[in-house]
Amino acid sequence: NLIQDALQAQAAHAVNLTLTARNWLVGYYIVEFEQHGEDRAKYGEKLINRLSERINQRGFEPRRLREFRQLYLVYPVLGIEVAKYIKVNQPQLLESDVSSMWRSAPAKLQSYENQAGEKRRSTPAKLEEWSTPADRLFYRLNYTSLSYLASIEDPLKRAFYEQETIRGCWTTRELDRQVSSQYYERMGLSKDKKALQRLTAKN
Repeated sequence: NLIQDALQAQAAHAVNLTLTARNWLVGYYIVEFEQHGEDRAKYGEKLINRLSERINQRGFEPRRLREFRQLYLVYPVLGIEVAKYIKVNQPQLLESDVSSMWRSAPAKLQSYENQAGEKRRSTPAKLEEWSTPADRLFYRLNYTSLSYLASIEDPLKRAFYEQETIRGCWTTRELDRQVSSQYYERMGLSKDKKALQRLTAKN
């Protein structure tokens, strides 16, 4: 039973990594190819609806595509881990001709590490102190939790919940419960930035 449970957990983790990689890539494609890297809020909804119709697959409804886009916008640094994961575990995606999405996005990802480095260098120092490393985000948080975290606008608050979700092995339901109960505010970390820095270093 222990072996079976371990293998099932390993398989579930692999499926989740693939899901995170796929959804991040879709968000990447929407922003960098459909929107050409610009904020196209004026007609963003029409763009999302048209793209959903073009893909015409379950799981790519407009609401989901908005989630994928938000995931990329909040966590562009995940591109480093996504590129590594695809190269090692899903190399067929790099050669796939199933759709323009899979033909275009992986090719541009080859130069992503340099782009991510530039973004990190331009990040204000006080925010960089609390940034969760990309590998921990990718390998320790499932897609559902990442998507939930991406909806938190305050970057410090988001960083706190990233750290706590990883440390406590929270499910997304538990994460939602803690956010709803204002755990971050009750801990006083919104006013005590040094405490948040110590928590990040500890984790």
